Amino acid sequence: MIRRVLFYLNRNKAAVFDAVRRCAALCREKGIEPCFFEEDRAELRSILPETVEGATFFDRPSDSSVDALFVFGGDGTMLRALDCFVDCGIPMLGINLGRLGFLLETQVDELGDALDLLRRGEYEIEHRMMLYVDAQCGGQSVSAFATNEVSISRGLSQRMIALDAFVGQTLVDHYIADGVVVASPTGSTAYSLSAGGPIVSPDVPCFVLNPICPHSLQSRPIVLSCQERITLRIDMKEMREGIRLSIDGQPICQMLNQEQITIIRSPHDALLIRFPKERNFFSLLKDKLSQWSL
Repeated sequence: MIRRVLFYLNRNKAAVFDAVRRCAALCREKGIEPCFFEEDRAELRSILPETVEGATFFDRPSDSSVDALFVFGGDGTMLRALDCFVDCGIPMLGINLGRLGFLLETQVDELGDALDLLRRGEYEIEHRMMLYVDAQCGGQSVSAFATNEVSISRGLSQRMIALDAFVGQTLVDHYIADGVVVASPTGSTAYSLSAGGPIVSPDVPCFVLNPICPHSLQSRPIVLSCQERITLRIDMKEMREGIRLSIDGQPICQMLNQEQITIIRSPHDALLIRFPKERNFFSLLKDKLSQWSL
């Protein structure tokens, strides 16, 4: 049963504070305690002083301190929440303040019904496979979780880059391309799809290894078992600045020649709260693709 929830906010969304006010009031009416992140304290006290009066604030949650994370925003906000807190083992409920989203579950005007279902325990937890990346980047070690994808791209460079891709210890290809993206099933409908990759049902445990605009027509997207270990290594004859490592669309750092990243399946799955309603990934996909075509 959900008794205590933590609000994760995209403060750049114009509607977020009205949604927080409404949701916090509904939570208290239904015996659920709303909590907030310490980083939001000052702005919430300024804009919603009555809502946060006497509330608990957390620097970082744990599964023993809160029962769920309420994510207010769009798919991008959910990606950030998952990448930061998937290892906390806390189920997340996406509350949509944007357009149609793949990862979000409810709308602001549905919050009353959603909270009733949570209080009665009438929900399921959907597990989504995530990625874990360990990298040498710009002379430093970097490790992170990724919901959608990890990519190396030419970034600010105007010319193609050269990368070696290994599965385990085996060289799969030497790519001359704008870059390479490694996507999860969830991420197969994001950057990888734009780069010509296949759409993968979210319950299929796999990786998509996808070169971005490769020089050779023989370099094609590959679907791999999620048990594999993928390594991407910069292999330039003449190194140029600007080659960039990005995780879920966020630039992390610029890479040096012979630096590499390793991608495996994350030991932690995304935990998404789902309510008992008709859900069909392919009908949602059709709607999303129709929206993108506008």
